[in-house]
Amino acid sequence: MKKNKLIVLAYANASPFPYHAWTPLAILSLGAYLEKHGFSVEYFDERIHKKKHFENLVKMKPLLIGLSTMTCFQIKNTLDLAEIARFIDSDIPLVWGGTHPSMMAEQTLESKLVDFVVKGEGEQTLLELACSLQDNKKEFSAINGLGWKDGKKIVLNEDREFLDIEDLPLPYEGKGREIVLEYIRRSGDTLENIGYESSRGCPHKCGFCYNVYFHKNVCRVKSTEKVREELIKLKALGVNKMTFYDDTFLAGRKSAMLEILDLLKELDFKWIANVRINTFDAELIQKFKDSGCVYIFFGIESPDDDVLKYIQKGQNRKMIDKGIEVASQGDIPTLYSLLIGLPGETEEQMNRTLDFADEIRRRHPGAEVPIQPYVPLPGTKLYKEALKLGFQAPTDLEGWKNFTNDEVRNPWIKDPKLLHAIYINSFLAFRYDRFLKNFWSKIVFGPLHTLSLWRWKHRNYKLFFELYLYLTYKRTGKFFIALEKLIKK
Repeated sequence: MKKNKLIVLAYANASPFPYHAWTPLAILSLGAYLEKHGFSVEYFDERIHKKKHFENLVKMKPLLIGLSTMTCFQIKNTLDLAEIARFIDSDIPLVWGGTHPSMMAEQTLESKLVDFVVKGEGEQTLLELACSLQDNKKEFSAINGLGWKDGKKIVLNEDREFLDIEDLPLPYEGKGREIVLEYIRRSGDTLENIGYESSRGCPHKCGFCYNVYFHKNVCRVKSTEKVREELIKLKALGVNKMTFYDDTFLAGRKSAMLEILDLLKELDFKWIANVRINTFDAELIQKFKDSGCVYIFFGIESPDDDVLKYIQKGQNRKMIDKGIEVASQGDIPTLYSLLIGLPGETEEQMNRTLDFADEIRRRHPGAEVPIQPYVPLPGTKLYKEALKLGFQAPTDLEGWKNFTNDEVRNPWIKDPKLLHAIYINSFLAFRYDRFLKNFWSKIVFGPLHTLSLWRWKHRNYKLFFELYLYLTYKRTGKFFIALEKLIKK
């Protein structure tokens, strides 16, 4: 029987900030599935591995190298890894996957650093591609979910049906165990820790979200029995705190939540989740607390019913007010995310959103209220609206590398720098305690926090040098990394 060859799966750094480190289920899920079907897998996670590790893996001449990326800063680092692989061995196929290649498959395939694209959920597609490559096949039209090159011609095969979520292996079995153990060892240095997926997809249709395209509004929730089995395995590995990666925790199904909350309490986990505010009530807030929840994320987006309807949020101001009232009665650290700069948004609507941040802080003291400029993500419903209003999309893969809240300049925004200033200001003002108070040094960030509170109160963004400090760090990181090491000495 022919022995299956090695497959390397790589996850480039998705953020310039060291606190954004979480276990990369995007590649671990694929790897566990490949291992289940007999392939050997090695991982590279740029947050915990040195580039030398990736170079050594490439030198092992794997059957293929899988590269996962989102539409953001991560693209730049993924391209860097692809360049390294091409330089060491140009014959190894480079297979790209993740949300960005899925939504922009044809453009991604135009890059010389891309040989294949796995569109959407990738486990079975990557397995079939690996089997075909191992058998030296040159024609791949029968593999659903695959994009490939037939000579100079780009071919996009039919989409693939979703897998049965009950049949998927736990990502931390096999070689994934090494990753989870390393993250446990480093858990004192990171706020996000071990990720766990109890569902895939989201039942809601928010116009700015990737879900509508990527998961096609199909939401699959694991059975309580499967979640129990997997959480027990995580506990046995030594996991005590984790983040639910679900786009919406258990799809907002209260009955499912109540069952899982009892299980989390029984197993004594500390955990974080993203919850729909219109599904929250007094019973759930107490259950969340009792079961070990240490942080809740709510996507509020706007206080304006017209805006909420336009973005198809599926909730209204009355629901939001009720949810804030409930959440504020508990003592679980809470984040309420707001969105500005949407297509067609008026200045009056934006100012109402800013004022609503103050209202949230009054009603729920200590809550985090980040305010993010809208980013037109390809494949989303609002992306088409953005194009109609003159948004110029990047013309190649590399052009998307700085596609983030603080750098995108939408043509309908009169003063893009103002939105970027608000974004940075809300972070320094409202997220200081969680991310910066004990990070590096109060001496460095304390004065910026004080200034940010003053700026927010007076809505004064003149001479906003903080933005340039932020962008300088984001693009280099070297100064602040050196400063961190100096302070720790």
